[in-house]
Amino acid sequence: MFLLLLLGVTSFKHKLPHNTFYLVRIFVGYTLIRKRRGLSNVIGMIFLVVVLSSVIGYFTYGINLIERVNDEVIIKGVESIDKSKESFEIVNVGINGGKFDLTIKNTGQLPIHFTRLWVNNVTDSSWPLQNFTLNEVSSPGQILYDVGQNLNLYALESQSYDLRLVTERGNLFNIQVTSPQDETLEMNLFSTPKSVLTGQDVTIWFGVTNNVTDGSVLQLITPQIENPPDVTGGATATYKEGPIPSSKESLSHGDTSFFKWVYTVTGGDGDTVTFNATVNNAKQANFITEQIEIVILDDDSLLVENAGVLQVDYESLEWAQGIGDWSSGWNLNTNDNTVWRINVTNNHPTDTFYIGEDTALVLLPVSGSSKNPFYIGAGASTNPPSISAYTDLNQSIIPGQEVRVYFGATMPGGITEADTPAQKGINQSPILIFGKMCSGGGCPGSGDSYGQNIPFLGILLE
Repeated sequence: MFLLLLLGVTSFKHKLPHNTFYLVRIFVGYTLIRKRRGLSNVIGMIFLVVVLSSVIGYFTYGINLIERVNDEVIIKGVESIDKSKESFEIVNVGINGGKFDLTIKNTGQLPIHFTRLWVNNVTDSSWPLQNFTLNEVSSPGQILYDVGQNLNLYALESQSYDLRLVTERGNLFNIQVTSPQDETLEMNLFSTPKSVLTGQDVTIWFGVTNNVTDGSVLQLITPQIENPPDVTGGATATYKEGPIPSSKESLSHGDTSFFKWVYTVTGGDGDTVTFNATVNNAKQANFITEQIEIVILDDDSLLVENAGVLQVDYESLEWAQGIGDWSSGWNLNTNDNTVWRINVTNNHPTDTFYIGEDTALVLLPVSGSSKNPFYIGAGASTNPPSISAYTDLNQSIIPGQEVRVYFGATMPGGITEADTPAQKGINQSPILIFGKMCSGGGCPGSGDSYGQNIPFLGILLE
């Protein structure tokens, strides 16, 4: 309509006065401007709405994104904290019936879900790396047994393996299971007593230490000893029992396992018996020997075959050195004057035992051939230690009685204090008791001579 009006005005402008024509044009233009201005306002409002909607949308998206990132950070933080709190201990690992056998203790505060076990055969390089699915859950403080027994895998005790245990939270625990044949193991062999009397039982102690540098767990330690042992002169060694225990399923890094055998040894003065021990599947030349010697300490020593009547209370053993009072344990100074005391019981049903002056506590270092005897005294005092002279057969023990006996003299009836060995380490510490068993009148002179070797093992601590 505005267009037709404009055309009409233009066509007939020559018919109108000049001023009237321009008034018409101004009116039409003003009308068009007003219409366009209204349209611009509408478009502006629409544009403003679009912009505001976009800003609000992006703002809302940003807030949601920040919240999601924040939630993920919190979740990751919690997971990381939980992962760090996950703690467990491999109590035992070995091969049982051709299957891995792990005992695992949850030592942390959270439940643990064990999900996978990786196995690598170190001995046989042709054996592929394998992984197996586990589904073992352990609550805090709980112990899982027989982990690995249900896996479709056959393991050999003669081979070594690297194991990796994986938890659901991503913690890894590496375990090395080593066969004795792949490592040179630390071995120790000693006897109690080291110097024995003919007809006496001797205990052979065999220690195996897991000294593998990579922290591996040794599997199935089975001790072996050469039987019969090597002898010199007229010596004999008759097997009585052992090994006790017969084997050790596994041995953790740094741990030591001890095994023992008992033999009855006979022979003359100076005869020797040499024992040779190792473990099953040991690496070549990985063995150890121990030699014991049959000795006569004095004329009464053959009487110790009558063992068993006298008994000592090992826990009552005490010693004194320097300015110290009576102490227990074996943390003694080397090469130092020492006095001892220990309780002895007479288990004879009727006879009283009279203690001879040759009775002594003897320290025999395993690593050497010397001996340090501490002969009986009538009494002892401390700070500094001193020993009183003992008179032969002066102290007696009636049937069933327990008495305290003192040791410390360098010779029978002496008053000079004896010294401890010059070196630290393991010492056989037998108590050689001599005297007479007597009942009725004329005691102790009318009594029967009696001797007993009471074995004892002491370690002068480093």
